Amino acid sequence: MKSRFLFFLILFSCSSWKQKDFEKDLKKSSEVVKPSIVANSDEKLLEKFEVLPAEVAKPSEEEALSKVNPKIEKTNLRKKELVENEVSVQKEKMANAKTHSASTPKEKVYPKDYPTHFLSINSKAKKVWDLYRPNHFEGQKIFLDIHYLGMTVGKIMILNKGKKTINQKEVWHFHARFKSAPFYSNIYELDDTVDTYVTKDDFLSSRYSLIQRETKQDVDDLQLHDRDQLKTYWFYHQKKSNGDVKDKKIEKYIPYFSIDPFSVLFFYQGLPLKNGDLYEIPLINKGKILIFKSVVEGRETIKTIKGNKKAIRIHATTNYSGATLKSGDLYFWFSDDNQRTLLKAQAKIKIGSVTADIVDK
Repeated sequence: MKSRFLFFLILFSCSSWKQKDFEKDLKKSSEVVKPSIVANSDEKLLEKFEVLPAEVAKPSEEEALSKVNPKIEKTNLRKKELVENEVSVQKEKMANAKTHSASTPKEKVYPKDYPTHFLSINSKAKKVWDLYRPNHFEGQKIFLDIHYLGMTVGKIMILNKGKKTINQKEVWHFHARFKSAPFYSNIYELDDTVDTYVTKDDFLSSRYSLIQRETKQDVDDLQLHDRDQLKTYWFYHQKKSNGDVKDKKIEKYIPYFSIDPFSVLFFYQGLPLKNGDLYEIPLINKGKILIFKSVVEGRETIKTIKGNKKAIRIHATTNYSGATLKSGDLYFWFSDDNQRTLLKAQAKIKIGSVTADIVDK
């Protein structure tokens, strides 16, 4: 009798969680990094990966000096004109190029202790990046309900926040917010925020942050990916409910062609996704490299709250054990159109599966 009461209580609580209540909570979301993380990191490194508004770059040394001595600007005007002409020529050549080809900078000299197997990973990944074409839409927003054992246990909002600037380069800013359902929060509350930035043209991860606010712990996870040094810098701060604090700092080499676990959802948007295509995508997380193997299994029509939708089904496999990705099979369904909207995702776990389905706003 008691178990039946609890079952109906859970169902009633679940159905009372409205989308508008979730959206109210989203307004409280912001990307915040714990002071302890900043204190444990290198100031120059943080400055290099500072997020600036789109098309806003820090002034060069010459520009800074010109503000002090205006004559410098005048004497270098001719040089500036010559440079601008050269840039225009190069842009025209790029515009007339028939194909896009990703490439590691030719002048790159690998450190003596650079892992040799990363060279093989780069070579294979380059073939995937050669297929990528930018296909992202600023302001694109989707909401998904997370289901487990027939119950809605959480909600996710995924948003393309548009372009920003990091280290003189334009980047896309992708954002996600996850919250556990009210009934589940009585047992264990989850409130997670993810922000990631990838270069606009060649889709390489620059900065990734994961903020977890949970019943038993608070976690701030900051990862900076430096393509100049071919390194990732991971700063981690965990504070448990019992007062215990854990701080970590890791510096490791990475393959040139690589992205973070969240960005892969947007990377799919720019790939051909032809039936039978196989993509091996290197993912960076906490200083570790995971080869994310994805197979485009085919096209099918799936039922959604927005009606029947033509979808592309992707099957991804991993053997990684960590806080962000678990070992097992993952499935993704993207709309079979130019938007490539994520319609559904499913993760196989020990008992059943967890599914995320697109919902109306």
